[in-house]
Amino acid sequence: MDDDVSFNIVRSLKRPKEAKKQKEKNNSKRIKSQKSDPPKPAKKENDVSLVQLLKEIPQRIPFQGKPTKTTFSVALPVSLVQNIQTDELRAYIIGSIARTLTIYGIHEVILYNDIGEEGYEWQEYFAVNLRFLETPQYLRRYMFPLSDELRNTGLQNPLDAPHHLRSNEWLPYREGVIKLEPKGGTSKSGSLAVYAECGLFGRIEINNPKALKELYGTDLFCLDDAEEEVYQRVTVRLDASSLNECKRRWMEQKRGIYNAHETTLSGSLVAPDEPQCMAGLYWGYVVREVDRYNAVFEGCPFNQNGTYDFKIGTSERGDIYPKDVKVPKFDHLLMVLGPVQGLESIVENPQENVDAYVNFCYNQRSRTIRTEEALTICLSQFFAHYSI
Repeated sequence: MDDDVSFNIVRSLKRPKEAKKQKEKNNSKRIKSQKSDPPKPAKKENDVSLVQLLKEIPQRIPFQGKPTKTTFSVALPVSLVQNIQTDELRAYIIGSIARTLTIYGIHEVILYNDIGEEGYEWQEYFAVNLRFLETPQYLRRYMFPLSDELRNTGLQNPLDAPHHLRSNEWLPYREGVIKLEPKGGTSKSGSLAVYAECGLFGRIEINNPKALKELYGTDLFCLDDAEEEVYQRVTVRLDASSLNECKRRWMEQKRGIYNAHETTLSGSLVAPDEPQCMAGLYWGYVVREVDRYNAVFEGCPFNQNGTYDFKIGTSERGDIYPKDVKVPKFDHLLMVLGPVQGLESIVENPQENVDAYVNFCYNQRSRTIRTEEALTICLSQFFAHYSI
């Protein structure tokens, strides 16, 4: 016992000396490394790194996930809106569908015609309303002229998606429009500045106007009619100085100071999927229309070969999820919903077109489930057991 005590005393006396030597050794290493490290290149004023972008995202923005290129697509039948009794109720249900797509972060909705010639009119109505709802409010007057299809939009609830920003809110990314010009203006293109309207306190001057063709496939000078007003929707990433100006204005408004003075900002055009791929932000859905059921499985807009690597068909006759269905890792998933009578009423063997034929509501008590109800059930059940 005495030996143990004496050993502890001796060891405790040695510790301060050893610690001092180790500290001096570490300091000498740090000094050497500081001398040998090459100088870092000067950072440009408007450079915005990914780390800085993520720090600039306010906490009030809806769910910010991890950066990913994975997509989720949903296919819906046009007969869904035909079966609704009134125009007012039809508009409201489409609004609820758009909110469901946004809540679960769906990237593409495909509308397929399942009722023949009569279906094309309903398909157009369905698509216009979905696109209108997905477009930020401050851009709708540029993108959607007055029409009968949109006469009941006042009954539709807003999506409140991350890209639906108000003028006093800021993010590194923002949706905007660029006004396209007549073809005769090409000779002046070298000296003409390009601006995007993004619903802020000033226009955004585009630093890389050539990207309009590269990213969106549109020439700035492409109109045949000089009196025609056509706008191209774009995604803009603000540069550092413009982002700071947005933050400053936001802080002023929080203190009750309202500055009506307009300021020209600057930024760069980026691909529409960059907010999700780089910052993990959900950035809305695209609408695709097809004239037949089989065309649903072709033309995926997210890859070069136009295919989905995992396809799910939904039916009360399918395998029970998640008990009997295992979802593999995927890049682009497609979930196909049928009309009230089911996918079996469209094709003879719907199982042949998909990788999994699934029943997401195996204990239903009603004889039928409407498609808009099935959409919510299927997505809620899927994401309860799987995360993108």
